[in-house]
Amino acid sequence: MIEAKAEAMRPEALGLDQPVDILNNPDPQSNPEADSAVRPVRPRLVWADPRDLRVHPRQIRKDLGDLSELRDGIAQSGVFQALLGVPGEDGIYITQGQRRRAAAIEAIEQGSPMALEVPVLVHDAMADLTAEQIASMLQENLHRKPLTASEEASGYRQLTLEGWTAEQIVERTGRKKAYVERSLALAKQSAQIQSAVDKGDLTLEDAAEVAAFDGDSAALGRILKKSGTAWGLRHQVASEKRKRRVTETAKKLRAELGKAGVVIVGKPKGFPHSSREAAVKDLRGPEGESLKDTDVRDKPGFAAFIDTSGHDAAVVVICLNPDAHGFKRRGVYSTYVSPTEIARRESEAAKAETFRTALQTAGELRRKFVVETYGNAKAAKSLYVHALRATLSDPALTNGGRDEHELLAGLVGIDPEKVEINDAGEARLVRLLVGRWVAGNERNLNDFLSAPYRFRRELALSWLDRLSDAGYGLSDTESELRDSLTPKPPGQSDRELDEEEDGDDSDDGDPEDATPPLHVVPDGALTEGSDEATPTTAVPRPGAVAHSEDGNDHPLEHATQEDVAA
Repeated sequence: MIEAKAEAMRPEALGLDQPVDILNNPDPQSNPEADSAVRPVRPRLVWADPRDLRVHPRQIRKDLGDLSELRDGIAQSGVFQALLGVPGEDGIYITQGQRRRAAAIEAIEQGSPMALEVPVLVHDAMADLTAEQIASMLQENLHRKPLTASEEASGYRQLTLEGWTAEQIVERTGRKKAYVERSLALAKQSAQIQSAVDKGDLTLEDAAEVAAFDGDSAALGRILKKSGTAWGLRHQVASEKRKRRVTETAKKLRAELGKAGVVIVGKPKGFPHSSREAAVKDLRGPEGESLKDTDVRDKPGFAAFIDTSGHDAAVVVICLNPDAHGFKRRGVYSTYVSPTEIARRESEAAKAETFRTALQTAGELRRKFVVETYGNAKAAKSLYVHALRATLSDPALTNGGRDEHELLAGLVGIDPEKVEINDAGEARLVRLLVGRWVAGNERNLNDFLSAPYRFRRELALSWLDRLSDAGYGLSDTESELRDSLTPKPPGQSDRELDEEEDGDDSDDGDPEDATPPLHVVPDGALTEGSDEATPTTAVPRPGAVAHSEDGNDHPLEHATQEDVAA
């Protein structure tokens, strides 16, 4: 059959053994001179073995590309479009049709008789016109426009309408079967997809992949936006497929829930971390028992929503008000606060604010007492040992700060910043040291409100006890603070502790007061260790007076450096 087809293609059989007249001459009686003025030199058509044809020495095309499909087509049907050539010293040189010549040679090598001879239009007049030959090659390669993918697909479809099969199209065109099948599929797709393939935004493989979204212009538009890279498009197609799957699954789940009598709601705002509603799987009953979705989903107070945030749609059964059912949340972090808890917190906050205000108010009166009690030289001497020990063991306590400046000035008698340390006398230095120690204790109490991270419980408790022993009447708030700071014996209840305190009238005094008493000697030197009694061991009360050797009474709060030195 192939041999018969080859014979039918012979020039003699086709009547092509004569020179080709490329211009029609309908009127043989026309003026020969006029005809010769416009008639170009006729090329002659010859049939030649492609292996005898020569590659033009000035050939422009260097890369012939993949010839497999062209070769297979020529092997089946031969060469329909004539090659162009010019005569040379050793044969015909091809100016147009290098790929057809090379593909025909490959077909011959594979045993096809259809390629043994190919048609060649030989331009004898161009034999010595090298520039014209080059221009002809440029024309061939610059102005040849291939069919678009959609045009080719349309041609294949028309062949199928004439009864051709895909296999017949493959045999005749030399195209791969997969290519023909994808082209036939493209012919059935929308103009939007065909246009994207023609522009190079989609390959035929891509077009087959997105065929499922043909007609969904929104989804197709999102896919085409990702067509810049192969993987970007694939990821978008996968995302669109997930959306479709989720939508279809959600529709099915809603139907099942409705049939089971389950109330369907939207996903609660803030679920699952800040919503009142909670997933049944994250709840435990009053006895710590787990709950099952299937047991409670159709009960009052329960509902379900379709969660579409995952890889596929899923049913989440929820309790609308877990607190009302006595359920506890487990297995998920939640910031939800019930109305009851909000009310409790607001009540505690109000109490705390009231306590804070009362403590600040009491602090103003307490500091006034401190200045009246310890703001003189004699009282300062009574606290000197305590202040000195504190300075040596805890220097930070006596560093002071801006908030204590006014208090310290009242304790020292003058602005502490104006005290010249190197020139100050002993009494002034004692008052300055004691003043800093007292101010440090007051600052620690203030830290309970302003800087809890720095507050020292033991120091505050000791200071409140000292003030109480000195005659200061603690306010209710200060008493509450002291009680909260007082450590309770292990295993002893508050009631037992209160009863024990009510029955104990003994006064052991301040443990720090057990230190050796401070004595005043005639030269004003301070010594420790004497067993003699001294009037300075008693803590003075507001309004008390100091009796000096000159017989004059001096109020303690007005005692001066000269009084003490005397």
